[in-house]
Amino acid sequence: MKLIKTRTKPFAINLNGLSPIAQDAILFTDEKLIGTDAYIGVAWFWNNEYKHCMREASIVVRRKVHKAFLKAGLPVDGVSNEHRVIVARYAKFYN
Repeated sequence: MKLIKTRTKPFAINLNGLSPIAQDAILFTDEKLIGTDAYIGVAWFWNNEYKHCMREASIVVRRKVHKAFLKAGLPVDGVSNEHRVIVARYAKFYN
């Protein structure tokens, strides 16, 4: 999939206000973007170890964690001390 960079003004979408078909389309697209800089923040990418704090995380937090994993050269679905440090830095409910 070739990604095209465009400049647009930021906007917000209330995902809960979308139809189930639109929600599925966004989720399907985001699943394909896991591991890229274009990840939207909707699809689940994290290891089961972090599910309790990441599933409650906002889209912004999910993107920050995902981006930090990529920057550190870590697999986004991995488990390590480095992963734990990054998740703890961004996710509120991580113990």
